[in-house]
Amino acid sequence: MIEAANHLPYNPQETNYTKITQEELQREVDYWRAYKILRKMLKAGLISEEEFDKIDKLNLKTFSPMYAQLMA
Repeated sequence: MIEAANHLPYNPQETNYTKITQEELQREVDYWRAYKILRKMLKAGLISEEEFDKIDKLNLKTFSPMYAQLMA
């Protein structure tokens, strides 16, 4: 028999979460769009792996996405 886990109600005032701003969210979306386009260009042979890496590093500096480093 599996017992139900005790779930405490979520209280955002008791957490240390920081809300993401609209600007931060937009930078994140813009970076991932650029990344997907770069991947397609790489797969199509339009750019080399070296060019991909260079452009992606520039995009990281330009867009400053918060989650890209976590997902890399």
